[in-house]
Amino acid sequence: MATDLKSHAQGVSLTRFFGGDDRGVCVQVTTKKREPKSFSEFFDSVQLTRAQAAALAADLIDFAQGRETEDFGNSESNSLVDKNSV
Repeated sequence: MATDLKSHAQGVSLTRFFGGDDRGVCVQVTTKKREPKSFSEFFDSVQLTRAQAAALAADLIDFAQGRETEDFGNSESNSLVDKNSV
């Protein structure tokens, strides 16, 4: 069962859902595309576990406060794909 959550960001929807036994409770962050190319492409979304959401929240706070750190390497820990979930 999914539950909509309150978002403080304009144009951002948050939905809590159960991601299965291995992922647990997760959140989906959804935004509307500015210029969809087809009928099926109206939204962009990302699904995060609680741990991923916490880490991303820290990164976003750093960015909002002008304390972001540039990543010039090709670090395994910053990979876009979780190799355990593929």
